[in-house]
Amino acid sequence: MDAQKLTYFLAAAHTQNFRKAAELCYVAQPVLSRQIAALEQELGVELFTRQSRRVSLTPAGTAFIAHARDILERMQTARQSMASRRDQAGGVLNVGCIEPLSDTLLPPAFALFQQRFPAARVNVTVSGTEELFGLVEAGKLELGLFGLAPERLRSQPFLVVHELYRDRLALLVAADHPLARAERPVGVEQLFVERLALLNQRFAMRRILERIFAQHSRELNPVLNIDNVATLKLIVQHGGVSTVLPQSLLSPAERQSGMAALPIHDLPDIFTFALVYRREATLSAVAEGFITAVTESVAIARPG
Repeated sequence: MDAQKLTYFLAAAHTQNFRKAAELCYVAQPVLSRQIAALEQELGVELFTRQSRRVSLTPAGTAFIAHARDILERMQTARQSMASRRDQAGGVLNVGCIEPLSDTLLPPAFALFQQRFPAARVNVTVSGTEELFGLVEAGKLELGLFGLAPERLRSQPFLVVHELYRDRLALLVAADHPLARAERPVGVEQLFVERLALLNQRFAMRRILERIFAQHSRELNPVLNIDNVATLKLIVQHGGVSTVLPQSLLSPAERQSGMAALPIHDLPDIFTFALVYRREATLSAVAEGFITAVTESVAIARPG
């Protein structure tokens, strides 16, 4: 029983479709089907009931999910234990990071990390959540620092999501906005009357807003689409438009300039910032050290 077969099984259990599972695992469908059949033969039970276009878990398959996850986690723990015995003085780490965290969390975390791993080299790719998510899933990035919408947290069978902190959504407005002085929570209805400047579809924030507007039978039609958070905030600061972002992304300096982050009290969506890596991957000692540095930096910046 190897990790590859277990990963294929979990993919098929998650999708209930061998073709979709093969796409998630970046293999041809016949390869995945053969590996699952070999696993069933090894276990002596049928894990799936095959139908014409889809598959469904048998009772044995449903029971085996927890065992498969536990085995993969134990294998990862063993690999990490052995990796920690390697020379920790050097190595190359490939990290993905969304832009807001590259401006806020990444600098202090890297400063702490390099004190402990002075010979290590870190390559950072700054991009949108969806692109980085795909790179981590494909194994091209060892770690990702993301902002995740609620639906991304509910089911990630192939990834470990290490939550850093949670944040509520807020309407960001300039100093001359009528709501800026009060700094009181606003309702979701306020979004429908605002001239919105928004991040484009590369960002998880945009998909959250598209879903919110659709739930209220409203059309999301921003006056500006952009792929840079820093520039978006500058545009809002100059007045005439507002935006929606996690409220922690408005810095103390920006607040002192008169900008305000008004929590949207009737939105249940919680934006989660997290470290993400492949469940079956063997994390290097350098990667473990980077995770520790990020976690400690969050604890310092956001105590309690």
